[in-house]
Amino acid sequence: MKKALVLGCGLIGKTVALDLASDFEVTVMDPFAEALASLNDEHNIKKVQKSASDAASLSELAKDADIVCGLLPSHLEAAAQEQMLREGKKYVSPSGFLHSKGLDDIAKKNNAIGVYDMGIAPGMSNFLLAKGASMLDELDFGCIYVGGIPDKLDPPFNYRTVFCLEDTMAEYCMPARYVKENKVVEAAALSGLEEIEVDGIGKLEAFFTDGLRSAADNVKGKFVAEKTLRWPGYVDKINILKAAGCFSKTPVTVDGQDVIPFKVTTETLRPLWKLRPENGDRDLTIMKIITKGPREGKLVTYTWQLIDKFDDKMMLHSMARTTGYSCAVTARAIANGIISEPGFHAPEMLAGNQKFYDYLMPELSKRNIVFKMSTLIEEK
Repeated sequence: MKKALVLGCGLIGKTVALDLASDFEVTVMDPFAEALASLNDEHNIKKVQKSASDAASLSELAKDADIVCGLLPSHLEAAAQEQMLREGKKYVSPSGFLHSKGLDDIAKKNNAIGVYDMGIAPGMSNFLLAKGASMLDELDFGCIYVGGIPDKLDPPFNYRTVFCLEDTMAEYCMPARYVKENKVVEAAALSGLEEIEVDGIGKLEAFFTDGLRSAADNVKGKFVAEKTLRWPGYVDKINILKAAGCFSKTPVTVDGQDVIPFKVTTETLRPLWKLRPENGDRDLTIMKIITKGPREGKLVTYTWQLIDKFDDKMMLHSMARTTGYSCAVTARAIANGIISEPGFHAPEMLAGNQKFYDYLMPELSKRNIVFKMSTLIEEK
């Protein structure tokens, strides 16, 4: 039986570990006893209470691993992924883009194989965007529409979050990179507002955020972008807060104390936006990827659509399911040689690997993560 080392036992780390435990000997490394305790003895997973920042322990645990999965906070991820690639390991993570510069050369030099940003978005989003582009003679239009939303309207914001609220808030303040006429350009966050129809859900609003990551550099076309999905009316509410200065990072004085509006807003919204499954909250992950362009004299549109729901049986958030299982299935593909080229790969760079596509999509379907693909062919 092959061996897997999972770094981190948070929501996604636990999801990856449990999925791999069906056919791997799994070891989980995490410094917090409470996190490790969430894995029951019946799961047959070895638990090691150490931090991945302990380079010697990490090296020892990874020595015999056929695959290492990094599910770490950003400040730990950078060092861990570089160490694993320098040691010639096979490695996968749903993050890593911010610290990926120069690591492809390191991986190739040490015959290591790694994939970064391999979750749902980024991850499957980039992969399918590039897959659609590769099936066309050229890409006229490519857009990832993706978002995690509550399964029902929940006023006043109609929004709940599973992951780091600070990251979500920061996205609303930074320019969004997208591709226009094969060049990377920028748009203001929350701009480009449009309404789209999602089968089985209805109307949602979509707007620019900086979500393309490596795909902005690796997928060329006349228009390539990622837009975040929310229930209608959300952007207007956020723009009101921004106009009122609630997202400002410039200190203001209140009762003789300097406070930063951005931090106050974040802490004020945190209890309002936290997804609470114990109170009946449920989330949806919605993704719609559209690629359009000429092929063999016709105008062809390829669309992939995903609607994923909270898992009531496992009490598992949809965003954790889709992120964790995408990472776990890719881990198997690396460990089993389906992804075999040395290097540190972005998801979109794997789009030409048909063997991986043919393995990945059915494996996700087995976990009820089903991308429905459709093709529209028109005369030019």
